Amino acid sequence: MRYGAWIHTGDDLSLEAQLAVAAGSGLTAIRSYGIGYAERAALALQRFDMRLLAGMHIDAEALVADWRSQVRLDELARYHELGVPLDAVCVGNELREGGDAPDQKRFTARLSFGLANVLATYRRWLDDHGYATPLTYAMEGIVLDAEGRFFEWLWPLVDACDIVGLNLYPMDNAAWFTYGAFEESRRFLHDTRVRHDRLALFELHLRSVLAQLEGLSKPLILTETGFPSAVDYTIENDHWVIPEHDRAAYAAAMGEFLGRIRTVDAEYGGAIRSLYFYEWRDNLYHPKIWNVEQSPIHVAFGLCDRGGAPKFDVGSLLAD
Repeated sequence: MRYGAWIHTGDDLSLEAQLAVAAGSGLTAIRSYGIGYAERAALALQRFDMRLLAGMHIDAEALVADWRSQVRLDELARYHELGVPLDAVCVGNELREGGDAPDQKRFTARLSFGLANVLATYRRWLDDHGYATPLTYAMEGIVLDAEGRFFEWLWPLVDACDIVGLNLYPMDNAAWFTYGAFEESRRFLHDTRVRHDRLALFELHLRSVLAQLEGLSKPLILTETGFPSAVDYTIENDHWVIPEHDRAAYAAAMGEFLGRIRTVDAEYGGAIRSLYFYEWRDNLYHPKIWNVEQSPIHVAFGLCDRGGAPKFDVGSLLAD
């Protein structure tokens, strides 16, 4: 299994400096959500011999209105001119109809069919130009029922993917939204029973997805996964949410988490090709902290603190 991460930019810590630490810690790939970021990262990725999960943006409303409006062959070509090995091209991420409010998120048949058409168009272009790069889409948990089975209307999209991508976390709604999520994070890290219950549900969903894909001989990429390290927070200047971490508990929980994933992967014959942590470094500027989703826990998902220092020995975790 290959390990990667999303590495955000936008402050004083350069992408190249972060990539140096990430590569030294055992990561072999990063995820991009757009071509501009990928082009800025390309030279450093070459230097550190790292791969790229290449992201292409899809606008959900425009996709439903006319899927052809979301076909960008020029961008697909630019990714293949970077000189960086591509883990896959990820066409869209967590698309929704109905808005982003927690009680309104819907992944619909119209999105599924639209994405399938875009993916088929890209597959033809790649084949015509001699590229074997796999195509995927980053699904989220709303595409699964309570037992982790794909909803029926998702199957055209699954069929169109060369490798299926899934953003899957050991977290329920309470662990994501409002400031109460910090207490849920504390419980996950400090209460063994709570952690085991959530990890068991995560494992059930993961096994269910892999069992469905096994019959299709389709592998899986965990396009996003992880959990926060925060057990509390403070507010600075009436605005900034500053997480308080329990690094030792986070390291132990992360070891247990990866251990479960590795066990499942082995039992399914290495079907999980790659795992991408969300995210490499804490992000105090994430828009979901303040937008309609009201998810301030987004400040605390980093394997590193906001200054770029790993919260624990990431290299040992990935080498186990």
